[in-house]
Amino acid sequence: MDSTFTLLELGWQAYFQQQLSLDDLESNRIARICSQQGSQYEIVSEFGLFTLESHPDMPNMTVGDWIVTDTEHHFLRLLEPSSIFEGIASNIDTVFLICALNQDFNLALIKRYLEITHEAQADAVVVLTKSDICEDTAEKRAQVEKLDPLLIVETVNALDANSLRCLSPFLKKGKTIALLGAAGSGKSALINTLMQTSESGKTQRNIGQSGALKIMPSGAILLDTKGMRELQLAQFDSSAIANFADIIALEKQCRFSDCQHEGEPGCAIKAAVKANRLDAHRVADFLLLRNEDSDDDQVTKSKPQEKFYRSAQSDIRARKHSSAE
Repeated sequence: MDSTFTLLELGWQAYFQQQLSLDDLESNRIARICSQQGSQYEIVSEFGLFTLESHPDMPNMTVGDWIVTDTEHHFLRLLEPSSIFEGIASNIDTVFLICALNQDFNLALIKRYLEITHEAQADAVVVLTKSDICEDTAEKRAQVEKLDPLLIVETVNALDANSLRCLSPFLKKGKTIALLGAAGSGKSALINTLMQTSESGKTQRNIGQSGALKIMPSGAILLDTKGMRELQLAQFDSSAIANFADIIALEKQCRFSDCQHEGEPGCAIKAAVKANRLDAHRVADFLLLRNEDSDDDQVTKSKPQEKFYRSAQSDIRARKHSSAE
């Protein structure tokens, strides 16, 4: 495997260059983290691949981070990231938010992924897949565009390389991209098509042993880690929990304990929406966050979801105590 790369090929940009000191330029080296296994980081520089042992004095780091080392590849400092998905990945330039134009089309899901990407300080491009089998593409695209007047939205057939040419402006050499999308949205098909050999004969090159970073035929860098693939929308902060505490309290009044709030008789939440005591969009966002971690074969709540419910119930109890005082 070729382990020699230029800094530009690895994603080096002026933003990071501005953080270097004169000593860094004259005596030290620059490397990017391409994987982490236990207490070891795999780092890559213009001089090849190296292993960096973690120690307590180091800051928290993740795949995509840029660091400064000495000539022996000992850690000196971490450069400020341009974007960060906390504990998952950093320095992603553009995130493709993937959603299929079929029965799985979910505007609330796109909205939440958009919020996550903005919080990480990365650029977002919504990619609506399966346009070749959708009869109301323009209508659904218009719905997404209403989320943000500046949002870039593309409709594609992920299996057709010509259809993906609209993504070329975001796949420039040295730019780091990542994908977010639910199962079945077309992420794998899109990646496979983008990774096909280009007309110039260039193929993908893995950066490091794990393959978490890949140089695409276009020269862009695909960051594809387990953490990004498994990013769950149920893992949101306490402010979001507080926003849904009233809905969680209300669902206790539903006739059935396993009510899914989708039209069952005696559903307190649906009744509240009908009576204009609850906003339908808030309820949709709540149901999305509650159910996102379930797939076709799994209906049990994940640990993040269980944590969500425990935290929400604690928030409700705290509000009750505060009112009592």
